[in-house]
Amino acid sequence: MMGQMLRKRRLPVVGSGTAVLSCLHTEDAAGAFLAAAESERGGLWHIVDDEVVMVKDLLAGFAERLNAPAPRRVPVWLARLVAGRYSADFFTSSVNTSNARFRADFNWSPRFPSYREGLDQVVQAWKAEGFLS
Repeated sequence: MMGQMLRKRRLPVVGSGTAVLSCLHTEDAAGAFLAAAESERGGLWHIVDDEVVMVKDLLAGFAERLNAPAPRRVPVWLARLVAGRYSADFFTSSVNTSNARFRADFNWSPRFPSYREGLDQVVQAWKAEGFLS
């Protein structure tokens, strides 16, 4: 959905775009889940890649990989009016966390250590499936 919206230039950077996110590729999520499920350890861990990313960089990087135009910027008040408070807050609130504890406890590391490698794989898969045609 994000890819389609970026290609149609309907997913803007809200506000400054400097909120940070911790991302995770689905394959890394599955691998971390399996590692935890196969162990006898109980606990709560954060499973993310190794690098936080600013929203503006994530959206710009995704658009670039899709050969889509750069995302527009819209003020927060306009995003709240058009998309609603929840959506606007999602793109303007930072979620900065770390996988350090899970890494140490399970000797785990993500196959896709940053959003860049994750996006490269996702877009490559979409192209192979004809999704971007």
